[in-house]
Amino acid sequence: MNQVRVKYDPPPPLPSSFYHGRKQQATPLTHHEILSLIAPFSQSGRYTDLAASDRVARKLAFKPIMHAADGDDQPGLREDLLLEVQETNRARLLRNVTIVDGPGAGLASTLTAEGHDIGLLLEQIEAVPIRRQVKVYSGVPLVRGYYIDVAGNPASAESDSDAPSGPVLVDAKASIQGVHLAFQADRKRGMPVEVKLTADPGQELHLPEDLLAVIGWSWRPLVHIISYWRGTINVARREPKRTPDIEHKLGRTIQHLAYTLGKSPGSFHQRYLRARWRVTFQRSIPMLIGLSLLAITPAVRYLDMADGSVLRMLIFHAPPILLISLFVMREMPRIEIPPVPRPLRNRTWVASAVQAVRQPKIDTSADGKSRAKPLEAET
Repeated sequence: MNQVRVKYDPPPPLPSSFYHGRKQQATPLTHHEILSLIAPFSQSGRYTDLAASDRVARKLAFKPIMHAADGDDQPGLREDLLLEVQETNRARLLRNVTIVDGPGAGLASTLTAEGHDIGLLLEQIEAVPIRRQVKVYSGVPLVRGYYIDVAGNPASAESDSDAPSGPVLVDAKASIQGVHLAFQADRKRGMPVEVKLTADPGQELHLPEDLLAVIGWSWRPLVHIISYWRGTINVARREPKRTPDIEHKLGRTIQHLAYTLGKSPGSFHQRYLRARWRVTFQRSIPMLIGLSLLAITPAVRYLDMADGSVLRMLIFHAPPILLISLFVMREMPRIEIPPVPRPLRNRTWVASAVQAVRQPKIDTSADGKSRAKPLEAET
């Protein structure tokens, strides 16, 4: 029997640019470009820090400015300015403000301005007070980050004609009694502010779900997600009301946590008992609406409605109307049976994540077989 040997010669591999695309290297900044860019900064008394700049990445850093502490509550700050220039003549100017002493040392916030006119970017940045990025509530500093889309850009004159000219709050951070808070505000879709609470590595938080919800109706209950807690705060959807509303509600949140976390968990139930019952009712509203719809459904057939009545049309199209309303809402409602408020059992808000594990106990049953009980963690 004749054997046929098939030889296969694979084609040579294609260049990596075929798969990943050709990445054009940015042109480094020249001395002539640097001199033309730093003119507005030199006029305002700011000097370039060439050692911290990156000409290849087209980034210019300026020498930091120190701001001394203003009173007992206002910490010392360091101001760093960074200019990022694209080859499309669009620039981004960032002002980083870092706390250098006192509570919250090391926390930093960023004010970002984007546009084509560098002089206008610097003017918008300097128009925002340096202390607005670091606000102190009840002795706790809250660092707030803002974004400015400079009006009058040639490229965004049509697409972003309704963009706000003032600073828009986009994020914030704070640390209270070992609890680290991070706030995120979507500046485009008008969604609620997201709150994330974490602890130091090796620590875990023992928090009630209604820790923030007792402040008011705008604060939603927390959800425990593995190693952190997440919540939301309802705020105004659009500017110019959105940023002031966020600033006000974040301030109330910090003041509430500064007082609550400074006390023992046992006092939380006694102080906020009435508010906790209000949160329980608030959490039960989606369930009550669903039960009400199920209760009145059998009674629909006893209604005497004309063929062309509006009520008949609404009842007939109730399912798609409810479905559309769910998608229109900014956050999906949670249909649940809320727990009854009870006193907190934990003694501290933050505890070590390392727990001692008991040795397995041997259980000898009536049939003479030995069974090991599961490991139980020490509390």
